Amino acid sequence: MRRWGSVQIARIVGSLIIGIGCCAVTCALDAPVVRKSHPWGRFRPGSWKQVRLVTEALDAQGNVTMRSIARTRTTLTTAGDEGVSLKVEATVDVAGKQVESAPQTVTQGWHGETLDRQTTITDLGDGQVTIAGVRVPCRIEQAETQTPTGRIVTKTWHSARVSPYVLRRESATYDSESDEAVSQTQVEVVALSRSIRVLRRRREAAELQVVYTHPGGMTRTKLWSSLEVPGGVVAHESEEFDTEGKITRRSKLELLGYSGEFTFGPLR
Repeated sequence: MRRWGSVQIARIVGSLIIGIGCCAVTCALDAPVVRKSHPWGRFRPGSWKQVRLVTEALDAQGNVTMRSIARTRTTLTTAGDEGVSLKVEATVDVAGKQVESAPQTVTQGWHGETLDRQTTITDLGDGQVTIAGVRVPCRIEQAETQTPTGRIVTKTWHSARVSPYVLRRESATYDSESDEAVSQTQVEVVALSRSIRVLRRRREAAELQVVYTHPGGMTRTKLWSSLEVPGGVVAHESEEFDTEGKITRRSKLELLGYSGEFTFGPLR
């Protein structure tokens, strides 16, 4: 088996972990609320999930030119005051060959950020989001971090009572020279409860839409998340488009198995 490239494994890891890509140094919200709303924050170390990600590359006529199947196991190794550490192991079948990556370690704070960059968290006060015609009170926070190529600014709408608790997130990456936004990501809950088939039975899960825009085009993802499952995401469907709006890639993720013991009970 040969090593899987860093770009490909980053794509797989990114499909599993929803974060803001920066590091929090100040908590604007109550720490237990933020921790319990994190997709791994309610579980004890040793909890794990395994998923399968099927990805197809398409040509200009919509024909499949390449297909890969990634099987990924993510294990919660530590959970501390600042966040979690995750071990990610992946095996990919592509072009009839099995490709294995070295295990990856991902560190993530309770706000969804990586723990290797300094970020300021600012409380923006009260707000609300509307989901299926229902207004939900929220607390809004903003995270800003400096990166080697610019800065990332993210606004997050938190609810202390309504699952999945993080109800909206808007993030923009700015270039260091022009200070113009070079990419933007919008995550929003479109339904608080959908019935979805998971591991041969029906389960209620929140439905979210993720739209990522960048100079090369756009990625649109529909995903389903349950805080009863380590890591949250139980399924997703994603499509990538070029600058002309033509689909170039599509992927589908499904849950294969999981095990997790709660540290906290449900938020009330």
